[in-house]
Amino acid sequence: MSAVDDLWRSLAPEHVLAVRPDFRHHPDGEEGFYDELKAQLPGLDRLVAGLTTLPALSEAIAAGEPDACHLACELIRLGEPVDRTVSDFSHEAYRAWYPDIAKAEMDPFRHYLEHGWKEGRRTLASLRDKCHAGRRAYNPAVQTCLIAVHELSRTGAPMVGLDLAREAAETCNVVVVAVRGGPLLEDFLEHVCHLVITENPFGDILFLSLESFNRIDFAILNSVEAVPLVRYTVARDIPFVTYIHEYTDYTYPNYKVTLTSLFSDLMIFSSDHVRQSWSGWLRDVECDIDRDTRILPQRPARMGGCTEDRIREARERISALIGRDCAHVRLVCGAGHLQWRKGTDIFAMAAQICAPRDPDTVFLWIGDGLNPEDMEFGVWMSYHLRQIGAGRPEGNLFLLPAGPAYPDVLAAADAMFVSSRLDPLPNVVFDALAAGCRIVLFEGASGFGDAVYRRSGRIRTVEYANPAAAAEALLDLPRKTPGPAREAAPEADGLFARIRRALLDRLATHRYFVRGASEIDMPMLFHEPEQAEYRILEREKMMRYGRRRMWRDLAEVEERLADSDNWVHRKLRIAPYGTAQTSELPRFSLHVHAFYTDDLAQDVRQHAAYRCASRIVVTTDSDRKADEIRTLMGAVGLAPEVLVRPNRGRDILPFLQLFLPGGAAGEDEIWCHLHQKKSLATTDSGDIWRAFLLRILLGDEASLSDAVTHLRDPGVGLVAPFDPYFIPWDASRALLPRVAPRLPGPLPDNPLLFPVGNMFFVRSTVVRAMNDLFGAAYPWPNEPIPNDGTEFHLIERLWPAMAAQCGLASVFVHKLDQRRV
Repeated sequence: MSAVDDLWRSLAPEHVLAVRPDFRHHPDGEEGFYDELKAQLPGLDRLVAGLTTLPALSEAIAAGEPDACHLACELIRLGEPVDRTVSDFSHEAYRAWYPDIAKAEMDPFRHYLEHGWKEGRRTLASLRDKCHAGRRAYNPAVQTCLIAVHELSRTGAPMVGLDLAREAAETCNVVVVAVRGGPLLEDFLEHVCHLVITENPFGDILFLSLESFNRIDFAILNSVEAVPLVRYTVARDIPFVTYIHEYTDYTYPNYKVTLTSLFSDLMIFSSDHVRQSWSGWLRDVECDIDRDTRILPQRPARMGGCTEDRIREARERISALIGRDCAHVRLVCGAGHLQWRKGTDIFAMAAQICAPRDPDTVFLWIGDGLNPEDMEFGVWMSYHLRQIGAGRPEGNLFLLPAGPAYPDVLAAADAMFVSSRLDPLPNVVFDALAAGCRIVLFEGASGFGDAVYRRSGRIRTVEYANPAAAAEALLDLPRKTPGPAREAAPEADGLFARIRRALLDRLATHRYFVRGASEIDMPMLFHEPEQAEYRILEREKMMRYGRRRMWRDLAEVEERLADSDNWVHRKLRIAPYGTAQTSELPRFSLHVHAFYTDDLAQDVRQHAAYRCASRIVVTTDSDRKADEIRTLMGAVGLAPEVLVRPNRGRDILPFLQLFLPGGAAGEDEIWCHLHQKKSLATTDSGDIWRAFLLRILLGDEASLSDAVTHLRDPGVGLVAPFDPYFIPWDASRALLPRVAPRLPGPLPDNPLLFPVGNMFFVRSTVVRAMNDLFGAAYPWPNEPIPNDGTEFHLIERLWPAMAAQCGLASVFVHKLDQRRV
């Protein structure tokens, strides 16, 4: 028996060997897979050899053993777990990564050999290349901690992650997942069992078969940018804490904030100022901020000092580097990547302001990132620096690249000016304080403005983004006083120990647990139909902590409405979907905003309600589209009034303007407002959602929805589809102070129900109340507008409030069997 036969017998499962003792022969006598493809693909052996990873099999192929490639091909065809044991190909992984293959029920291995490699489709090789063995052996006797970082760069959050890994390795197995790589890789490997770089941990780590990932006891997601790990931890039921350094002001897309707020067992913030920026978003998901958040700075702000000799030596070296004698100047330093967020331009302005007042005050920035070809910042900053003479020996502004001069810069400096526009807890401030520097920063720009830091007397805040105020404060500071170098006192607990203890305390004190499916099965993390078991896990996690981004069931909705005493909520109710006869419908007019016309003809054909409207008004933005709309509606016997309006205000401003004095709405009382979402480039789920809204409002081709019949009740002012997702104020919360004073009572902390998607039936009195709220001369934002946070997004959430202001109820029609996503 040959070596290849021995390999077959040692690797093939017993049930396979029972019918195929010889891999060369198919049990029914038909031509085998390998022979068939060999005739079609001249390069088959090369492809199979390139996939093979089992050393003994690779050696047999390299040695030219007869049938070695045939054996490799047949072993891979056996699938899980043999395929990934002997090769870089996994049938399961290929199906998971390429749903089109799974949906078509194609043979993954055949597809890869015939097409996939030419199309550049990935194999396990791309994943295994990003899996790095660390220098710590896995110890099954201790707990395993997963630490997630968004990248391995030498910047703030990843450096904190490295410190966490270093400390955790003293008591735990440590595995690290990084969303992106970077120069810190080798530093991390000193402290971990394995490190994996992947943007899709949920879809990748399963296929690595790593012992160290088999039993993870808890996880630390270090940064909101590590949000791709949320899916993985929820699916594996791993408790995790997110250590948050980022402000929501620059965290986009907003789903990162939402998912972190929903699924973290505990959120720990690096400063209270950062947590304040999250407070609205946490309230949006009904997170208990006092219970489920903590403040833990990454390290204590210890005041240090430098000896006279150290200051003198540092200044001598800095003088040599920048070409100016710094022996007796007031030296102000700044540090970090040169960019708008760090306020490098403001640092330069402060230098300009100080120059005529005190030529012996020198500003020195150390950091990388100035690219004179970068149109976002570098071009303008480079020109700015040239114009003001930065770097000239007789000037007062100098720049150094990041590197070994950093300790000398801090030792030589009297003060650090933190010119950042928004910066949570930059590590350079800790370093500067330890070197005896005083700090000037902007009020409301950093966690170092927290009272706990200002009490030190070494940190001074000035008016936000005011370089003149910063210059005044810097010139007013005393010079650095030489003193003995101070050894840092050992910490009783490092950051990892404090985070771990906080997480374990939170888990130990939790008393409310939820198990099982809920009536409403909507995805937050797991969207595929076959991922129902994971959707149960995600809902259990949210409900366990009382957080919400979807409703559990209809009973919960009714309970919340009944328990609320808010004037808006008291006018909300839900009702089941039903059908109606034409005779039951009240007289109504229909408005469609059709900036996109792609689906309008289909909508008209598929919804009989179009033919029940007493009047159809369509707004669009060009005469060409107007003619197209008249033609397509005329083809089915409809005669719309088409109004050409500028594309401003998305769909809702053209609707509101119909109700201004002399507008096209006239005296018609009940209106249906619809719009045409762009479909040429939209996602499938976007089209499904739009169909969901239209089906509930209008019915279908054969039947009519009874939604509009609720308006036969004179006490009802608004009817809209009930959305199973719990949609809060989101970014619109920031606009509430503009309108709240003009309302008859306080707005609720969460709207609970509103016409999500901005399609509804409404009384004209409610629309006119909305116009009155903003006024005829309101300065509406122009297109293009962001995805959230404008007045148009706020209006969507205010419709129930306008109805309530008019003394009218809002009805939300539910149809849970209608697909929403």
